[in-house]
Amino acid sequence: MRQEGRIKTWKDDKGYGFVASEKGGPDIFLHISAFTQRRKRPEVGDLITYEFLITDSERPRAANVLFMDEPKEERTALTALLFFMLLVVFALIFVGYVGYVWRSHPNSTIPATLYRIFSAPSPSYNEGDFRCSSPKTYCSQMSSCSEALFHQERCGTAEMDGDRDGIPCEQQWCK
Repeated sequence: MRQEGRIKTWKDDKGYGFVASEKGGPDIFLHISAFTQRRKRPEVGDLITYEFLITDSERPRAANVLFMDEPKEERTALTALLFFMLLVVFALIFVGYVGYVWRSHPNSTIPATLYRIFSAPSPSYNEGDFRCSSPKTYCSQMSSCSEALFHQERCGTAEMDGDRDGIPCEQQWCK
């Protein structure tokens, strides 16, 4: 059973001190090795929790000591495994959804969006670089994938997307 107490005395150079229990009673020996997590140096007045340990040959001592502001349980391997499995499940659901939309809705913008995120050579463009006023409707009139994407999104030129997957000029610019 865990108990609470305050560090009553501490000799930093020796690495030990004594704890005064919150419930009263005799002071309990505390060694630096009893701390399970050493995020800071113990100081007089620190509030700690500990387990009371009595051995045959030694005086009562504190064991498994934690500062009160520290978490009492660390993440276990099982928790980490469950978190990893959850990530894998969400990734599979996402990939399945994208595949479903891609197959069932060929004119969806999901393939184009994913293309821009992961593989477009220059997926972002500056609004000032291109204008819809010039009559550019074919890939041969473009100078980059960024320009083709701009004209497809802002100017409504669908002729550049032959297979209607949302990615323009796939053979010339957006490979």
